[in-house]
Amino acid sequence: MKEVRLRLREKPNPPLEADTITPDAFSGKTLDQVKELPVYLGNRLGKLCDYFDIFGETSEKASDMLINVLGDTAQVKYIGTKMTAGKVVVEGNAGMHVGAQMTGGEILVQGNVDDWAGTEMSGGLMRITGSAGNHLGSAYRGSPDGMTGGCIVVDGDVQWECASFMRRGMVVIRGDSGPFLGAHMNGGEIFVFGRAAKRLGASAKGNGGFIACLGEVEALLPTYVYDSIYQPMFMKLYLRKLANELGVKEAEKFINASFKRYHGDLAAGGTSEIFVAS
Repeated sequence: MKEVRLRLREKPNPPLEADTITPDAFSGKTLDQVKELPVYLGNRLGKLCDYFDIFGETSEKASDMLINVLGDTAQVKYIGTKMTAGKVVVEGNAGMHVGAQMTGGEILVQGNVDDWAGTEMSGGLMRITGSAGNHLGSAYRGSPDGMTGGCIVVDGDVQWECASFMRRGMVVIRGDSGPFLGAHMNGGEIFVFGRAAKRLGASAKGNGGFIACLGEVEALLPTYVYDSIYQPMFMKLYLRKLANELGVKEAEKFINASFKRYHGDLAAGGTSEIFVAS
């Protein structure tokens, strides 16, 4: 892959809106053209080179493009937004909306991400080595659909309303989750290895979706009904995939675990499932 490296000179204030930091926007351009790509600081239009030192080599195809963002970009929004292919590596924290509405490719953030990361993504892989803010993999306000595909893996914790309105795809949380995890979900898979906070699965409808809790559960809603305890074969397959393909090695110790199954949210007429490792 051809690589372009961006080094942030100093933290912008207010946050910089840089939705042009994607393999799709960089590919097929010269390095000088990349430097001229537009960004916004508040309502002021600027160029990428006004805030970043840029060096490297571009490729003709987005799928062959690697963007390496150096420095703490917690004040840079929209990195990797709507990307379809290629790879973005952020060596530090990333701001709001990183990977929002992405359809393909891979994003690796070696730090924390702010709110709305991976919002409405439909494909690709996002890995976050730190923690995530609110609304990870969720739907924007007024939208009926959150994630419809792809995979998000978070090594740390996530905050409120992660994966709300989820339809398809997978979210793996190796730390703790905040309240309202998977609210309004209607498909997809969520795994929580840490502590799951209250109101998980609120207003979930079903369509094959489930939340698997491998750690402590603060409380389940009374509108989820206990069914049975057993060893689901499909859960073994998922856990092996997490361990072997996504590097979530702690999944291995749950492969032969029994799970308590609950269904709901009955308040929404749902048939979603919550599995709690026993």
